[in-house]
Amino acid sequence: MQPFPVFILRRIERLFVGSYPAPVRANVHIELFASFWYGLFFAASLTFFPVILRRLGATPFELALYVIFSYIGQTLSPLSLALLRRTSPLRFSVVAWSCGRGLLLCGALLTGAPWLLALAALFWIAEALPSPAYAHIMQQIYPPRYRGRAMSAVRIGVAIVVLVATPIAGWALDRFGHQPLFALAAIFGVASSLVFSRVRPVDGATEPASQPALRELLPIVRRDRRFALYLLVLTVYGFGAVMALPLYPVVQVSRLQLSYTTIGYLNLVQSIFWLAGFFIWGRLLDRYGSLWVLRLSILLAVFVPLTYVWAGDAWMLLPAFICQGLMQGGFELGITTGVIDLAERGRVMEYTALQAATIGVRGMLAPLLGALLLGAGVPETLVFGVAVGLVVISWMMLGAIRSPQPG
Repeated sequence: MQPFPVFILRRIERLFVGSYPAPVRANVHIELFASFWYGLFFAASLTFFPVILRRLGATPFELALYVIFSYIGQTLSPLSLALLRRTSPLRFSVVAWSCGRGLLLCGALLTGAPWLLALAALFWIAEALPSPAYAHIMQQIYPPRYRGRAMSAVRIGVAIVVLVATPIAGWALDRFGHQPLFALAAIFGVASSLVFSRVRPVDGATEPASQPALRELLPIVRRDRRFALYLLVLTVYGFGAVMALPLYPVVQVSRLQLSYTTIGYLNLVQSIFWLAGFFIWGRLLDRYGSLWVLRLSILLAVFVPLTYVWAGDAWMLLPAFICQGLMQGGFELGITTGVIDLAERGRVMEYTALQAATIGVRGMLAPLLGALLLGAGVPETLVFGVAVGLVVISWMMLGAIRSPQPG
């Protein structure tokens, strides 16, 4: 007979995400445990990183550098294909994540914006380098029929923890500063990586995979026109969504004079809608497919820079945080499963490497464009307007891509 708490948790799990075979459920439970630690890590560090930099005197250009650094690992991710010929995707991912998240221990000793920027660069390289490996792991541990709901269930776990921990982290930052929080975040982050190492492949989910090869990347783009158009969509969308990112902390701190606590409450609202979205994204993904979910997410993203145009106080930013929370989960699930759906058989890691590199390159260039426009005297309103236009264009382009059949 099951203990009562376990029985209740199983009932909640079946109510919101449905039932799936025991091996799939075992992997979901392992990931949920890892998500608890990752949620604490995220809330104690990444949620407030740009605002911490601004408080320490970072300029708009330095904030743009932080956004660029957050994409540098994805740009370099194709290089991981060479390493993945010598080690398993799971082992490579766990080692890289543990090293990167553990680096935040150094954040407890750093107080200057330039040093924290350097730390951020090293962290994001280690965090994003295993992107091709991660897509392969998701393909191996979750069959297509259950992939959307299983991945949503795990992200629900992350969202719940972030929801609870973010306002506490905001209060702690106001009271103690970032150093002790970064030290705790490093411990939480390493713990999440070690727990994730226990996931195992599931029969029916695996498929034969070729040895990952860098030389296959350009031929894939030449012969697969659908995927080439998909990469173009991600590029146009990314320039629109990312070019405005360095301006958001400027508006929050310089124009609106928001405290850590207030920003923590806004992030709490974002987390609530991030969590709420996962209860539907997984089912929508399994029913309508990855590109449908991705297109709906991009439509929601339009309203984020649009809201910052007229924001005059903290609560006028609410629509931006609500839409960001909703679209964040859908976009992540959409691109993670979309590349699996679009990939040729046995080439998921190469396709993911191309997607990650595309996201990384435009993620490094777009913030510079936003910062340069602002530095050249272009009004914030116009920068936000250009961002909105590019996101709308990408939404229209994505509609022209034939969607793979849902698994």
